[in-house]
Amino acid sequence: MSWVKYLQKPDYWLVALASALALLHLTLLDLSNQPNLMSVSILLWLSIASLLWDKRATLKLDSKPWPTIAGFIIITLVILRSFSDSGYQLRVSPLLTGFGLALMASGFRGLYQYWKELFILFLLILDSSIALALQWLNLQVLTAKMATLLLTIAGFNVYRDGVIIGLPTGRVEVYGACSGVESITLMINIAILFFLLIPIKNIHKIISLVVAIILGFLVNCIRVGIMLMLVAGNNQESFEYWHGKDGSLIFAMISVFVFGIFCWFAYVRELSLPDNKL
Repeated sequence: MSWVKYLQKPDYWLVALASALALLHLTLLDLSNQPNLMSVSILLWLSIASLLWDKRATLKLDSKPWPTIAGFIIITLVILRSFSDSGYQLRVSPLLTGFGLALMASGFRGLYQYWKELFILFLLILDSSIALALQWLNLQVLTAKMATLLLTIAGFNVYRDGVIIGLPTGRVEVYGACSGVESITLMINIAILFFLLIPIKNIHKIISLVVAIILGFLVNCIRVGIMLMLVAGNNQESFEYWHGKDGSLIFAMISVFVFGIFCWFAYVRELSLPDNKL
């Protein structure tokens, strides 16, 4: 039977193991109730799958016994740890299992083939460092100022006192969760993924990164302004929704969508146009 022939090929076992490890990560993320990290992780895994698919014909799958054993041990230890009290590390474990898979597939000499994929998994760890660095910028005050400016431009009688912004009938305080750290961090990750998937010039990478950060910041400020209007209108139920994880995720996806449109018209569309040289 044809499926028996496929089972005899090591590369199909590697694909099955990689799929199982990615599914384990996403399942544990779903149980942890972290929608922002979940959305980022889905994008990361899809990007990795796309990169591997594009170069599937050129990959050198020639691992020696010792690298294979080392990779197997790494993956086994990560899986066993998921059953212990310390638990599966949602940010670190995917990188470890990815490294183990790369060793099993191509050995130490073939690791260079997977630098993009391993770097993408490293973004899950880098995520926390980026968020910590952003907190030093005092984003709460900057978000309050920008939200106040946007509402003023829109014609509202808005005032600001530090991180508190208000209308005559209600006010909100911009806490850390609403400062835009998560949305900006998400957009930085999206921009880096774009660099890895689409070949563009370094100057364009810088421009795209700046655009991504600005979009993440501005869209979050718009979200804060909308929540203030909901509070002023005594619409508490809607406020709770847009203030919660589901509401913030929707605005994060809006940022990603707008960034995607920018990248398409600025770079991708030109790459996809036919060459009309004579």
